[in-house]
Formats: sequence, structure tokens, C-alpha cells
Amino acid sequence: MTGKKVAVPVSRREALSAKAADETGRCTAWLLDFMQDDKPKFLTKTELCHAAMSELGVSKNSFNYAWINAIEQTGRRDWYEPLRRRYRIKS
Repeated sequence: MTGKKVAVPVSRREALSAKAADETGRCTAWLLDFMQDDKPKFLTKTELCHAAMSELGVSKNSFNYAWINAIEQTGRRDWYEPLRRRYRIKS
């Protein structure tokens, strides 16, 4: 073997599955930074989802899978509970 990678054609389903797995993995790692070390939850799930979608370019489905993965990995089941409502000051 010369060490060259040979491009093997993959089906659309395999390509989409690989893309989703990559997005979920990147998003899980990103979320772990927020959840580790008993850090307080300061953003809602929706706010984190929007941030992940814009910063990481992940889909909403990938974010949702990553959300569950990160919670289960850290044991931070409190993150399943909604964040208390914040009142906005009218300007």
C-alpha cells in the first residue's frame, strides 16, 4: 500500500449519516463546555440551539441529539428543566 486514500463512492444515506454524526459530535463537544464543572445554566435550550446552528453550522436535529448526549455524559439532568423566565426591560 502506498498510503493513498481511495475515494469510495458512498450512498446518499451513508453520506447524510456521516454528516449527522460529525455535526452531533462537534455540537456535543461544544455543549460539554457549558455543562461541565457545575456551571450554571444561563441560556435557554433554544438560545443555545440558535448559537450552535450559527457558530457550528449544525442542524436542529443534530443539536437535539447532542443536547441529550451532553446531558447524559455530564450527568447534569438539571439541564432538562427549563430555565427560569427572564423579564426583559422595555426600552
